[in-house]
Amino acid sequence: MEFKEEETIPGQYLTLRVTVLVPTWMPEPVAFPPLDVPNLRIRQPERSTSPTSRTIDGESWSGVSRRYLVSPMVPGEFSIPVQKLQVTYADPQTSEPVKVELAVDPVTLRGIVPKGAESLDPFIAANGLSLSHKISENLLELKPGDSITRTITAKITGASPIILPHLTEVPAIGGFAAYRDDPVVEEHDERGVVSGTRSEKLTLMVQGNGSGILPALHIDWYDIDGKKVQTATLDPVEISATGASVSASNRLADWVLKNVIGLCTLMLLLGLTGFLAWPYLRRHLRDRQARKLAGKNYALKLLLEAIRQKDLSTTIHTLDDWAGRSPVTPAVDLERIERALLPITSARYGLGGPQERSEDWQAVSRIVRKMQSGHLREASAMTLPALNP
Repeated sequence: MEFKEEETIPGQYLTLRVTVLVPTWMPEPVAFPPLDVPNLRIRQPERSTSPTSRTIDGESWSGVSRRYLVSPMVPGEFSIPVQKLQVTYADPQTSEPVKVELAVDPVTLRGIVPKGAESLDPFIAANGLSLSHKISENLLELKPGDSITRTITAKITGASPIILPHLTEVPAIGGFAAYRDDPVVEEHDERGVVSGTRSEKLTLMVQGNGSGILPALHIDWYDIDGKKVQTATLDPVEISATGASVSASNRLADWVLKNVIGLCTLMLLLGLTGFLAWPYLRRHLRDRQARKLAGKNYALKLLLEAIRQKDLSTTIHTLDDWAGRSPVTPAVDLERIERALLPITSARYGLGGPQERSEDWQAVSRIVRKMQSGHLREASAMTLPALNP
C-alpha cells in the first residue's frame, strides 16, 4: 500500500494505491473492498485498475494495482480503517486455485484550512470558479401570463462541483409566482484534473402588478494557485409587471370564487347520488361477477392456465367443469381431448414409457381452443331467427 501524503486542503485529492502480487497468476479478479468513510470522498478515476508485475527475490510476481483518490470534504482528521481483500491465485506446485484474505493497513489523513481562509463557509478551494447566467430578454412592464427564466451556472476547475452551495433562492416578489427546478450537477475528470458545473433554473410567472429585484450572488473561494481568497459575483436583476389593472384582478378573483362554489356544489350532489345508488350498484356488480364466474369462458381460462402450467391433475378437473357448462361440449369432442392427454398421462404415470413432451401439451391447448371457438359459433347461430320459414 502506498499513501505518500497525509494532508491536503478540503476538496483536493490524495492518492492511495493498493497493489496485490502473487507468485503465479490470478484465475479470478481481486475482490477489493468498498471504501466508505463519513466526510471523505473516495473515488476511482478512469483506468484506476491496471495489471502490474515485480521481481521479488529473483522471481517474477504478477498482480494488479488499484488507485483511489481520497479527499476530505471538511477540515479535520480522518481515518480509513483496516480493509480486507479477497485474493484467488494458482498454487505454484499444483496450479489449483487458492483463496486467501489479506488485510490493508489503516490510513490517516487530515484536511487543513490554509491561512487566510478560516472564515470561508462553506469552504471551497479550487483552481478556478466563475458565475454566469442566462435570463429572458423582456424583464420590465410584463403582463399576466408572461414569464421570466433565469439559469445560473457555476463553473469550477480543480475541485468537484458537489462542494458548491445553492445558487438561487426563491424570491418573494409581489405580482410574481416563483418556481425553482432541481439543480443539475455535472462532473468531469480529464487526466486526473476534476472540474464541473452546477446549474439552477428559476422561473417567475406574472400574476399581477409588481416589481422587485432578483438578488446578486457572491461566492467566496480559496484560489489554490494564487493562495488567496477570491470572490465570484453575479449582478442583481430588476424585474417588473405593470400590465394588469386592479379592476381586472378583482374580476378574475370573482370569477374564480364563483366557479369554486359551483364546483363544490356539483361534487356534493355527485357524492350524495353515489351514496344513495351504491347498494343497487353493489348488487349489480356482485350478480355480474357471479355470472362471469359461472360462464364457459371463465372455465376455459382456468383450463388453459392449467394446461400452460402443465398441471395434469388440475387440467383433468377443470376439463370436466368446462365441458359441462353451457353450451355443453359434445361427448365426442371431450373424448378427443382425453385422447390427446393420453401421451401425457402415460409419460407421467407409466413405467418405462416415453418422456413427457411440451408438444403434447401444446396439442391439447390447440384442440381445446378450436372446440371452444366452434361452440361459440354454434351458440351464436342458435340465436338467429329462421331464414326461410
